[in-house]
Amino acid sequence: MVDLLRMTKQFQAVDDRESEVAYFRTNLPWVAPLAYLNVIYKPAPTELLKHGRQLLNLPEPVTDFLAQQNGAILFSGALNVYGVVHPDQLLNRAAPLSLPPYSLFDENRSWSLSEPERFLIIGGYGFDGSRICIDRASSEIYLFDRHDGELRQSAAAMWSSLDEWLASEIPRIASIFDETGHRCGDESATVPRKQKPN
Repeated sequence: MVDLLRMTKQFQAVDDRESEVAYFRTNLPWVAPLAYLNVIYKPAPTELLKHGRQLLNLPEPVTDFLAQQNGAILFSGALNVYGVVHPDQLLNRAAPLSLPPYSLFDENRSWSLSEPERFLIIGGYGFDGSRICIDRASSEIYLFDRHDGELRQSAAAMWSSLDEWLASEIPRIASIFDETGHRCGDESATVPRKQKPN
């Protein structure tokens, strides 16, 4: 199981914080007083996971991941992993360290996706809004364009598993940032390159 806290530890500890819901790592005061490079959410409550399994038919790799870390906002939102959020939870913007992850429920309800019974949206890239989906049957990971809901690459999966996706993408995107959290390359480099069809 990928440990997001361990995978992002190369960045400087600058005013790191912990709340009831998440770990906040590497403060970015030039962005905003409470902006952080990485926000990694604590394990999802058991009841919410049960609700998610019933409502969204969550595959086991997603359930296992959320039981360890209920989503993340990584690299200032360049890469987001969605979590389970109580449907009646209100946002308290006056307490930014209590804000929940992006909701799996909302993201899957509000975005039209080809074959919604097959694919589950589990994350996305901030630069262009492309979405990461898991195939419920095979657990392979696919990248979809935001605007047309079509596969970004050929029919082959881009990654064989949730762990492979995170284990390859986190170091790739981290290499675009220096240890203080400043982006050193073009923002478009945070998104995987489009693969040409075979």
